[in-house]
Amino acid sequence: MARHTAAELTASRDREAAKSPALADVIRGTLLRYYLTCGNPGCRCRRAPRHRHGPYWYVAASYAKGRQRRYLLPSRQVPRAKKAIAAYAKLWQTLCRVSELNLALLKTQG
Repeated sequence: MARHTAAELTASRDREAAKSPALADVIRGTLLRYYLTCGNPGCRCRRAPRHRHGPYWYVAASYAKGRQRRYLLPSRQVPRAKKAIAAYAKLWQTLCRVSELNLALLKTQG
């Protein structure tokens, strides 16, 4: 990062922070799509994989080490979930950039 004044770094940090999505619109997780084979022995899903049931949509979120929870979504909620997961990615990028600027501010004020 080039040398900037504290005022420039603060203004840049504030602009970056303003780009951050609202926390109420964020989901930390992964969207998963499954096609399943049922338990009915006569069902066509057993004969041909292209006839499996689905798609079933889940949001998978990791918590403690090695622990994951999956939430079944109705199909109508998939666009909203995609948007919220993308908002999390944007939030993370913004947080990293703001952190870089805060470190640079510490160096200039040192």
